[in-house]
Amino acid sequence: MSSMLTYKDRLCCWAIARLLPSGQWIIVARCRSRSDAEGHFQFLRQTIPHVKFEVVFDLKGESNRLEALCDRLSNVLTSAL
Repeated sequence: MSSMLTYKDRLCCWAIARLLPSGQWIIVARCRSRSDAEGHFQFLRQTIPHVKFEVVFDLKGESNRLEALCDRLSNVLTSAL
């Protein structure tokens, strides 16, 4: 992937990630602001309570690379504990 982000990618830097049964994370939504992401996250958590979701900041625009997402999520979760 190129290091240059498109204008659209730079607008949507907040994302909602879902934990799959395989242990991998996948992006299910993109948002322009953290508050939008948090609102969407709350809706998903109430609508589908048995599924694990997280709000993540997708700084590098590498959401298609699950390894990079897992690394960032691990860092966020570790620092939150």
